[in-house]
Formats: sequence, C-alpha cells, structure tokens
Amino acid sequence: MNSPFGGVWVVFRRELVTVRRTPGYAVLAAGLLVVLAGLVAVGGGGATGFVPAVVDLLLPAEVLVPLLAVVLGYRSLFADAASGELSVIRTYPVSATGYVLGVLLARTVALVALVGGPFALVGTYVWLTAAPDTGIFATHAGVDSPVLFVRFIALVVPFGAAYLALSAAVSTVATSRRSAVALALLALLGGVLAGDLAVLRSLSAGASPGGIAGSVALSPNGAFRGLVFEHVIGVAFAPEGGFVETGRAVASLVGWTVGGTVVSVAAVAFGPRVGVAVERLRGSVGR
Repeated sequence: MNSPFGGVWVVFRRELVTVRRTPGYAVLAAGLLVVLAGLVAVGGGGATGFVPAVVDLLLPAEVLVPLLAVVLGYRSLFADAASGELSVIRTYPVSATGYVLGVLLARTVALVALVGGPFALVGTYVWLTAAPDTGIFATHAGVDSPVLFVRFIALVVPFGAAYLALSAAVSTVATSRRSAVALALLALLGGVLAGDLAVLRSLSAGASPGGIAGSVALSPNGAFRGLVFEHVIGVAFAPEGGFVETGRAVASLVGWTVGGTVVSVAAVAFGPRVGVAVERLRGSVGR
C-alpha cells in the first residue's frame, strides 16, 4: 500500500457503491435516452441510417454528454472533503493519487453505463428501423454501417471523460455545495462555448479557415466534433478527410483528462497543507 497507486481498488469499489445508491443518475440516463430517441425520431435519422442518425445527435451530444459528465463529477471529490470523510480516508494507507484515480475510474465506469448505454440503445433502434442496406458493414466509402455508429459511441466516452476529470478538478477548490455547482457550470460553459467563440473571433478578425483548423481541436468539443467528422460522418460522405488532425484531437482529449486528474491529485495531496499554512499566516497577522 506504499505505492502511489495504493488503495485504487478499495476506493473504486466504494465509489461504485456510492453511484449505485444514487437513483438520480439512473433518472438522468433515462432522460438522456428519451431525448436521444426523440431527436432521432423527429430528425428522421432512425429511418435513414446510422450516419444520418449521428448527424442528428452530434450537436445535442456536444451539450448533453458534458452536462451528464459534470453532474457525475462535480461532487465526486468535494463531497468527501465537505463531510470530513476524506480526512478519515487519508488516515488509511491510501495515497492521494490512489484516492483520486479510484474515484475517477469508478465515475468513468458509471459514465460508460449512463451515457454509452442510451447511445447504444438508440443505435440498436436505428439498426432495427432503418432501410435494409444500413445493415451492411462498410467496406468502402459511401456505405452506411453500424460500425460507424460504434465509432461514434467510442468517441463519446473519452469526450465525456474529459469533462468528468475537469469537473472533479474544479470541485476540489469549492467551499460549499453552491460554489461546487457554480464552478461546475462555469467549467461546462467554458468547455462548450469558449472554443467555438475563440474560433468565431479569429474568423471575424480576418484569420483564414485553414489557419485556425489546428486550434479547433484544442477544446474538448472541437476535438470531439473533428474526430466525429473525420472518422464517422466523413467516411461516408467525404472519404478524403481533412476535418481535423487525428493525433492532435486525441491528444487534446487525453490532455484535458490527464490535466484534470493531476490538478485533483495535487489538490487532495497539498490542499490540507495549504489550509494549515493559510491559518498560520492569519494567526501571525492577527498578532
């Protein structure tokens, strides 16, 4: 248990129990399923094919997936700190790294179930209701395929994981439940809107579209959108690609996830020491 990863499994199991005992998460998953199914039914993607369904779901996914990820993550670390349980946990041979990784891994498993499940059910619905030729697995460009929808789901998960890590990181600096909610909403709005607003500002300032193509992937939403166009929608309609640099987009999603995790570990490891130092400073000033 002296390893920096000590206690990961113990915390992981504990956190899964916490998630399982929170019925609100299941309600959110059911709500997501209703929204996705309604969008596919109204948009016509369910009767047309997998790629049209992805087109219908892409923009809503850019908002709904981060929202659910933030709901899963915004109290994941704050709750233990606020209740005092974190201090008790740290008395056991559980490192800060092990604690944060255990919590985030458990929440990521929950994310896969609560977000991936509804998307998978919608994909099954499309498979059963779309035109007969959509059941053919794509072997060349221009053919709709369930494989493309599976790719879409596979991209949704790391996209949500990036927001999960970010929301967990901002929760470590919250001082109350209200501030945790406010910080989580700020992270959500910043991630969803900041990247696109920066691109629009650059375009309005006279930048060429080709010149800003690389910067689009720097935000989680831009990276996710670019990967979907490159590896899902573009396979059927624009096989030449060029929507985004895959390596840069993947590195962006991984970077946001790892960055949020590192901030969380640092906050859990050094937060109490910083608090003690601040109190000592206040005491010396008061004298």
